[in-house]
Amino acid sequence: MRIAVLGATGVLGRRVLPALAGRGHEVVAVARDPRRVDARDGRIRAVPGDILDPAALAAPLAGCDAVLHLATAIPPPGGDWTMNDRVRREGTRNLLAAAAAAHVRRYVQQSVAMLLAGPRERVADEDAPLAPAPNLVSAVEMETLVRATPLDWVILRGGLFYGPGTGRWQAWNAAARERLAALPGDGGDSVSLVHVDDMATAVVLAAESRLARVVLNVVDDAPVTYAELFGHLARRHGAPPPAPGGPPGLASFRVSNARARQSLGWSPRYADYRSGSAAE
Repeated sequence: MRIAVLGATGVLGRRVLPALAGRGHEVVAVARDPRRVDARDGRIRAVPGDILDPAALAAPLAGCDAVLHLATAIPPPGGDWTMNDRVRREGTRNLLAAAAAAHVRRYVQQSVAMLLAGPRERVADEDAPLAPAPNLVSAVEMETLVRATPLDWVILRGGLFYGPGTGRWQAWNAAARERLAALPGDGGDSVSLVHVDDMATAVVLAAESRLARVVLNVVDDAPVTYAELFGHLARRHGAPPPAPGGPPGLASFRVSNARARQSLGWSPRYADYRSGSAAE
């Protein structure tokens, strides 16, 4: 297959490109600055393009069998989410239109499992009601745009990324190492994580599959409370357990990966944060 990848230089895109090429696909890596794309593999071709510029998408998508929307513009903590909102809203609208014009039927959309925030005890599946935080309203709108198209789309709601090169994971480890970590609130809220390499595998499988018009949660096997997670990181760095009372974290979300396992044939290489952090 010839597969166009938007977001080719992001933390996820950098892993998806070689994974696709390694399975024999021809990869069109679309980036505002193609020089930032690692295209040493001859099956990866870096081309200029900008998801916010509709005219710049026609040439990269020509002749492609699938397109992957992995583009984000996540700001640092406390930063401005305006650009990321534009990527989700305007960028998605532009890419869907370009895919239709280029007769690209297969479309894979990265989304976020944090949309499924809810009661601490609930484990949510893909049909649970959405409860977006203010900075995630644009993700709901992004999914709505995708669902409305006649393309063969798959939406992958990834858990909170961790692993090498992921910003929040690096910040948590740094705080533990420097004895600065504090639990969000009482530490009883949960997050569903996914190692970024496992998310990349799910993207590749979705691109290759015949699934269409389906939403899948891509998370590891074990939601974890902040108390458990931060305690693990503290022990990893020889630090004392963090105290409660820190700044609020993400709204609690505990998510099931059963549908992705069953329909996509995906399973996480790293079942939980313990095995994932041990591999670093």
